[in-house]
Amino acid sequence: MWQMMPGLMASLRTHVANHRQHLSKSHLKDIIVQLSLAIVEVGMITLAIPLFAVLPGILFSAWLAISMSLVFGLSWLMNGNEIMVSCDEFGNSTNDIDDDDERWIFIGGMGTSSLHLTQCTVPRLARLFGRSFSGIQMATYGLPFDMLLLAIQRCFPFQTQASRALYTELRSALLDAAVHRVAVLAHNNGSLPVAHVLARLCADIQPEKLTKLEIYTFGAAASEFVVPVGENNRRPTRFDDGSAAAVEERGPHIEHFAYANDPFAQMGVLRSVHKKLDGRFCGGVFVIHNQVPQPSGHWVADQRPVMLLTDYLSALFPDPSSPHAPSSILDHVMMIDRDIAEKRELAAMANYAQTRRSRKDSRRLSWTGLGATVGGKSGVMDGVMGLEMARRGCRDCDGHRGREVSWLANYVQTGWVVEKESHIVDAMGIGGRF
Repeated sequence: MWQMMPGLMASLRTHVANHRQHLSKSHLKDIIVQLSLAIVEVGMITLAIPLFAVLPGILFSAWLAISMSLVFGLSWLMNGNEIMVSCDEFGNSTNDIDDDDERWIFIGGMGTSSLHLTQCTVPRLARLFGRSFSGIQMATYGLPFDMLLLAIQRCFPFQTQASRALYTELRSALLDAAVHRVAVLAHNNGSLPVAHVLARLCADIQPEKLTKLEIYTFGAAASEFVVPVGENNRRPTRFDDGSAAAVEERGPHIEHFAYANDPFAQMGVLRSVHKKLDGRFCGGVFVIHNQVPQPSGHWVADQRPVMLLTDYLSALFPDPSSPHAPSSILDHVMMIDRDIAEKRELAAMANYAQTRRSRKDSRRLSWTGLGATVGGKSGVMDGVMGLEMARRGCRDCDGHRGREVSWLANYVQTGWVVEKESHIVDAMGIGGRF
């Protein structure tokens, strides 16, 4: 995980360099605070063992208390006092969104300050989708400590202020009959509380009420995404050419967007889908391969890490009013990785057979976004159905553009405005749905 730090710092440095002419004083303050936190925390991690070995206990405790006080003081400048902020579809701050028939919530990623969330991210998302938005602040304590917390939370899930606020908002909206759509957007480590809250909602709320929940992640660092079990309802998905795909609608609709060279996605969604074939990771996965043009006219893979939210949204939804804006990567034809989808269903069937032999459980342990009825007792037939559904879904989606498959693209009202042309948005996008 520590190997991600150089790439993360390089990505932030590139972002600052591309937007330095547009940085306000408040944003410069956030950058200075983040750098100060990183310096203090790296110093603490480096000196902790040597000082513990040579200093008397009382002096070491005093040094540790002073250092932690400095960290929490600087973190307070980043996190502020508000857990949740809201704005209307024009990007203006408001508290009156309870009357809307749709609820849109964004939960920020690593290192997002309260000021940046309030003044930049949430208003821009509201204008992008033309809907009122609520933003939930993920507490940040500096990049080194945030990385440690990410590792701990992936192994030992625990509740935070952000997860409690998200659960309260989602449960209230899902139980409200006047609300017909609840959409959640999450960036990198913001996907962890979303995954944990989703698991709680599956236990607390009837599956039919979860059908109005939609989840979209960007570079998800979560290790699993679990959907509710139950009966299947087939709903045809219509494409632009008039063709239809029979896609299972069971519980919430989930889409994951992941750059192939995003370190957070590599440890989260991409690892779970490609390597942990028996893992429980549900939803469509759109993998974006970042490529750059060469003087010879060929395209080669760009190995630079891509992990910022603006990198995702500017590539998915570029500003149409900009003369230099390229086409969206969703306008390209997708390449479907059918082998992965089939292997995941076969792994689910193997897990069912193994658990039957051990007599510990009679349910299949894993499934994909196009998977079978995992709640059924007849796991063998469920596995056969899931394998056929995966194959049919791959056939139906293959050859179509990403825009024809992704639900999120249907809600966009404008484009994600970037101040300077970026190599990121020149990428050729190849998406995969598993």
